[in-house]
Amino acid sequence: MSRLERLGLGVLTRSCPPELVDQVVGEAGCVEKRRRLLSARFTVYFVLALCLFPRVDYLEVLRLLKAGAPGLRTWTGVNKSSLTRARQRLGWAVMRDLHRAVARPLGQGRDLFRGLRVLALDGMLLAVPDSVGNRETFGKSGSQRSPMGYPMARKIIQK
Repeated sequence: MSRLERLGLGVLTRSCPPELVDQVVGEAGCVEKRRRLLSARFTVYFVLALCLFPRVDYLEVLRLLKAGAPGLRTWTGVNKSSLTRARQRLGWAVMRDLHRAVARPLGQGRDLFRGLRVLALDGMLLAVPDSVGNRETFGKSGSQRSPMGYPMARKIIQK
């Protein structure tokens, strides 16, 4: 089983629990009026899987989702156009609302710099004079046996 196959539906349901997906689908007014083979809940997970595997065919993404959830019933009559219609029924607002419900900043309060959240670091290397003190502090490029060039100081800038 490939790494893609091991991902399957389980990874997505841990990140976006079915109860949350059902709530978002309900609030968007996309709950099915009749029982469908491709439910709104499953279509949400299918769209998320399409984002994880952008170069993979619809039917292959469907197979990968099924591999991660062996309890799913057999899919007969599901083709690319069925999957496309399911996505159209779902609409974009459900995915937007799910993102708003799930997405949170990864950093903690201690990651603030001067009251702002640190989003990126930038830096540069500066050649410093080849002195004993600089060699001890910054080292030299190359290997231990054959150091070369000047010692390099790294300057990091938070943005």
